[in-house]
Amino acid sequence: MNTTLENKTAVVTGVTSGIGEATVERLLQAGARVVGIARSRDKLDALAARWGERFEPRVIDLADGERRARAIEELSSAHPRVDVVVSNAAECLYEGPLGTRIETYRRLLEVNVLAGIELVQSLVPRMETGGHIVQLSSVTARHLPAPRFAPYAMSKVLCERFVEALRLELHPRQIKVSVVVPGLVATPIYDKVEGFSATGAKLREHVKRWLDADDVAETVLWMLTRPAHVAISEVVIMPREQAR
Repeated sequence: MNTTLENKTAVVTGVTSGIGEATVERLLQAGARVVGIARSRDKLDALAARWGERFEPRVIDLADGERRARAIEELSSAHPRVDVVVSNAAECLYEGPLGTRIETYRRLLEVNVLAGIELVQSLVPRMETGGHIVQLSSVTARHLPAPRFAPYAMSKVLCERFVEALRLELHPRQIKVSVVVPGLVATPIYDKVEGFSATGAKLREHVKRWLDADDVAETVLWMLTRPAHVAISEVVIMPREQAR
């Protein structure tokens, strides 16, 4: 029997666009209650109006360590039980490892790595047997295409090692831990990446049809709804035309 998400509580980060938004849509359709985290109050309010009472918006700037800690503590206190955590929020960077400023590395690690760790540390005590944690990664963590992908890829490598250790630690409690490793996904995140437009155009010459955000969200939902005795450790999902 497949796992049902009916009336379960899921916490998802980075919900105002792309994979995060698509994942919330899928979870709500499956009957879950969703706590959605993002930094834009206006965007969250618009989504809350669209999604209704089973969606709870939480304004948290994941790059601000002090405010993030307080906000996550408040979230944790408000929800005595959490069933699902989807760590999706990320910043993307396209700069060489030597040219990237330490301040930029610091922000990248705050959002892509430390925020997810802090969220999981806070919410895991509220998870029972059958809980599930899903981390979004990237194929750049497995195959580095070029030096300018390195800072972003490095952050995803750290996420994957954390998830690997988390899986071992939570195994006795029967909490599942999974990682989704997407290839090229057509999301608004690339519009914000300085210096990426020319490279993006070249990539589209070779991979004309990228994944949609919902392709990844559907994969997340599939992982979460496997039968209780089935644990999906990781899924790599790529466009058909992308070799690696």
